[in-house]
Amino acid sequence: MTRPLRIAYVTVEDANDKRSWSGIPYHLAQELRSQGHELILLGPLRPQPLLFVLQVLNQIGLKVLGKRFHYRDSFVLSKAYARMLGRRLSRIRADFLLAPAGLSAIAHLRTDIPIVHFNDRSIAGALEYHAVLKDLFACSRKQSMALEQKALCNAALTIYTSEWAASAAQSSQPDAAERIKVIPMGANLDMAPPPPMPRDFPPQRINLLMIGVDWVNKGGPIAYETLLALKRRGHAARLIVCGCDVPSHNIDPDVVREGFLRKSVPAEKDRLEKHLSEAHFFLLPTRFEAYGIAFCEAAAYGLPSLGTRTGGVPTIVQEGVTGFLFPLEADGEAYADRVEELLHDPQRWNVMRKAARKRYEDVLTWEAFVKALIAQVEASGLVSSAR
Repeated sequence: MTRPLRIAYVTVEDANDKRSWSGIPYHLAQELRSQGHELILLGPLRPQPLLFVLQVLNQIGLKVLGKRFHYRDSFVLSKAYARMLGRRLSRIRADFLLAPAGLSAIAHLRTDIPIVHFNDRSIAGALEYHAVLKDLFACSRKQSMALEQKALCNAALTIYTSEWAASAAQSSQPDAAERIKVIPMGANLDMAPPPPMPRDFPPQRINLLMIGVDWVNKGGPIAYETLLALKRRGHAARLIVCGCDVPSHNIDPDVVREGFLRKSVPAEKDRLEKHLSEAHFFLLPTRFEAYGIAFCEAAAYGLPSLGTRTGGVPTIVQEGVTGFLFPLEADGEAYADRVEELLHDPQRWNVMRKAARKRYEDVLTWEAFVKALIAQVEASGLVSSAR
């Protein structure tokens, strides 16, 4: 077992804010502390008025020319971060520096402390794929790529959460390929739910659960088609939608419109957990997904997942084992086929349910992530395991 480590924890946003990057920096920090490590919080980073000026320039570009200036990964902001961090790091001692989503924070940073960079997507793989990396000015596109390559060279170790992201980064910067590793992220749960209890299947009514903040980008229209297809085939079903607004023209009475349920509000958190406990399938035909934390949370509740074979999703959902993956062009009929397949094979549904929960326990927790992270740090020779 490793000795307790002293970690410089660099976050652009507030690491104590659960709303920052879906709560990932918060949950990671909590687990690092839980496993006995000491964190020195070096964030949030707010170089004003520069940040405000860059945000305004991006908005002007969007409104006037329909082009984005990806200021978050720009050289000017990265150098400002480096100046701020350089002053703070000069006053501390740490075994290594950990930067979640810290591409721009570490690219120009000069320090003797070993840098570990952690992210869910590579710029090289996400250009024209992720919404914020579409329609960039040519200069911004070029600079974002150059910044990532600089960060990869500057980091002693880079952790990506999926094979999709790691592969893109390794291809774009072969010199850093050996220092790039994959560790899946964990579910953002304050407490693991109890193992799922045995349930009757097939049920009198199929509960399909969708969780996502954007109806179109998360594949809401396909989820709705899946519900209609199942009903046309004579199956009682309902679609529970959490996190986004269902368009008013989707009028089927078996759509449950929950809207955004805040985990910080006990009553809303209870409703979300109830839906996760009572669902039979997690359905998310997402159009793009850097990773997909919601799939991890579904696995915690033993839900077989139906999702798209895109981005980081295949790292979480094991095809035919913990769920099913579909091409982007698949329609609701294709999703309904898989649901119906399991309705006729209840034993397989139960096996997938147990496999999803096991996948969560073995891989998709922050406890597993931190153990694997520290093991990689030690294996890379960045710190000593001696007490």
